[in-house]
Parts: sequence; structure tokens; C-alpha cells
Amino acid sequence: MKVIVVGAGTSGLAAAYTLRKRGADVVALESKELAGGRIIGARREGYTMDLGAQFFFKFYETTFGLCREIGLGNDIVTFPFKVALTRNGKLYPLTAGLDPRLLWRNRDDLVRFRGLSLKAILQFLRISPLLLKRRRDLHFIDYANMLDLDDESLADLALRRGGEDILEYLFQPIASCLTLGEPEDVGAGYGLSLLWYALNGLFTLKRGIGSLAERLYEECAQDVRLSTPVKRIVIEGGAVKGVETQDGLMEADAVVCTTTATRALELMPDLPDGLRGPMRKVTYSACCHTMFGLEDHLLPEGWYAVGLTRRAGTSMAGFTDNSVKSPQYTPPGGGMVHCFTFGRHAFELNAMPDADVFSRLKGEIRRFVPTMPDEPLFSEIYRWDEAVCLSPPGMLREIHNMKRDHYRDVKGLFLAGEYMNMPSVDGSLRSGIDAAEAALRS
Repeated sequence: MKVIVVGAGTSGLAAAYTLRKRGADVVALESKELAGGRIIGARREGYTMDLGAQFFFKFYETTFGLCREIGLGNDIVTFPFKVALTRNGKLYPLTAGLDPRLLWRNRDDLVRFRGLSLKAILQFLRISPLLLKRRRDLHFIDYANMLDLDDESLADLALRRGGEDILEYLFQPIASCLTLGEPEDVGAGYGLSLLWYALNGLFTLKRGIGSLAERLYEECAQDVRLSTPVKRIVIEGGAVKGVETQDGLMEADAVVCTTTATRALELMPDLPDGLRGPMRKVTYSACCHTMFGLEDHLLPEGWYAVGLTRRAGTSMAGFTDNSVKSPQYTPPGGGMVHCFTFGRHAFELNAMPDADVFSRLKGEIRRFVPTMPDEPLFSEIYRWDEAVCLSPPGMLREIHNMKRDHYRDVKGLFLAGEYMNMPSVDGSLRSGIDAAEAALRS
């Protein structure tokens, strides 16, 4: 059986690995020079940079299972989710989590925390019963039981069940930091899931998220062709024939398309409406992901992130110091700052020269942390035109119905990508594995 995987990002590598493991004749075609997609990483001068995904959540069963299978099980580590929120120009840190032992160890921070007003806290208390009641439905893979929460945006839910304060000072920073969009752009079920997952702990790999991409690529490198863009996925008579590249037609029994939904629609302009309609619902945020290597930690000991409200008037949803993730992220004492631009600001900065971006973001960081140096050891930018799937209201319902009713409308075509589940690393990996197994069954 000949299978072509279009894309060697997160889901593409998972699909190629699964097909290779099962003995299929597989080739993955990747347009970029590097494989990995949203789990790509890089290293420079002893510093590890997660260029896409920044962490895993506790409930990432597929991700952790795959890590253990390819020899990264001992590299899985947790780190404290100590985040400072801004209010009235000041930073108020809090270690977020539901573990009673964690809360007790950080009880002093909890007592001193003033990042939310009393009004916002009362508004959150009105929403929290819903979060606790529906927590088992808030699942990135098996999300069918929460589709009733997908009909409105996270912003509408926050305003209806809580109020404006909790929207602007909690749900907006959560949504913007984790999706790089606005709460108005994110479905309520997905937004609540992100909050629930975040409260249950953050994990990474000792040598960075990119080490997962590196190991997956090593496992199937001989079946991956880099710098090989696909022009079109050829569909004739309701069935896949193969893909067209600059070298002509490559025929296949099955094609697993793992690109973004927008790119998939470009590659397959003649898709049936049952597939095309739901895929057109998928939207993405952008990000001008900017990083600074520092000689010293930027934030106080143990702090991971600063979450910023849009009312703060910055280009960033927040910034982090990744030195707290693992000792192998930086040399001893060093800091690795990541700035996450969001919304319209990301599109604006992606069009600016690097030097202007560096200058602007250093100035914005200094508003909150005056010790940010003017001359870091190094500065890097990784520009994402399509950074994170936003899962707008109604998307999950339409994708769920598509998978149930129309997934096999084109014989030999299998779709994968973060949009096929709740958008996440785990959902992306699961979709690649599922698509590969469906191709094998066919």
C-alpha cells in the first residue's frame, strides 16, 4: 500500500511514524527545510528555544505515550505554573493549580494576591460551578459531550455567567496567551478546556519540546522529503489519485493531508461540500514570536510568566522566562525570554523589520520589568502566519459532524491536523495517528 503524507509537522510526523511502524510504503512531503511544525525547536549558544508549543498538559495521554515509545519517557518533567497578572500597573504573582499541596506551599502568594479585584473574584465564583460540573466533558480528544458549549464564544460566556471584570482580567489573558487570539474568537467549550487543563499542571521535555520533533523525524527520516512542496492533491472520480509536485504526479493508494485547514482547501479546490464547509470554519491566529537570550533571569525566582490584559495596551499577550522549565533550557543563571504577540498586533509586527520588533518589545517588557537589558546576548524571531487554531464558536460541532458523516466522502483521502480535535499538541498527534490507522484499515 502506497501512502503519501502531505506535511511533516506535528500530525504529519505522527502519521508517517505510525505508517512506517506498521510496514506501509509511505513518503511524507514537507515544504519547509525542517520537520516538526508547531513542536519545532532550536538551540543557540547553550539556550533551548521552543519555537512553537511551549508546554504539555497533564492529560496529554497520546503525547506522553508516544514520548515513552520513542525513548523520551524519562525526559518528561513538570514545572511550576507561577504567573503574574497585571493590575493597576503592578505585577501580582500566583502559582496556579488545583493540587492542595501546591496551594499550601504557596499560601503566602495566595494571601497577598491582588491580581483580580474583589468584583472579578465574585464573578469567577459564579462561573466556577460550571467549570467543575463539566470538567469531565472538557477533553481535547473526546469532546462530544461538550458541544453544547461550542455555540457561543468564551467572551459571551464570561459576560453572561460572570461579568466584564472576569472577562478582561482572567479569561482574556488565558485565551490570548494560549491561543494568541481574543476571547471573542474562541469557542466557550475550548476556552474552558484550556483553563481546566492549565490548572492541572504544565509539563515539558528536559531538552525542549523540539526534542520530540527531532526524535520523531529520526524515526522516519528516510521516508520524509524536506523542501518538497505539494502543488495539488489530485482527486478524480471521488477518489484520491495522488499528489502533484514540481516533478509531476506521484500516485498513491491513499493521501493523508496534515496541513492547516486553509492550506488543505487550497490543495483540494474540488472537495465535496460535506468536507469543505466545516473546514472553512477553521481560523488561525498569528504570532511574531520573539525571543531574547539573557545572562541572568528576567523574572524573580520561580516565576514562569507574566500575563498581560489587552487593556494594558501592549502587543503581547504575555512573556515568559523559560529558564524555570528545566536546567537544560539555559546555562546556569541564564534567562530565556519569550514574547507572544497576539491578535491584530501579531499581523502588524510580522510585517515589520526585525530590529523594529526587538526595540518595541524590549520597551514593552521594560514597562513591567525595568531590568530588561537593552542589549541581550542574542535576539531571535520566528514568524507564524498561522500560529494556533482558534476553534471559533461552532467549529468543533461542524468538525465533529464532518468526521461522523463525511470523513470518507473522498476515497483514499484522510485528514489530520490540530483542527480535527480540540486544537492542541495532543489533538494534533492523535489526529495523525488516527488518520494513518484509518488509511491502513482502508
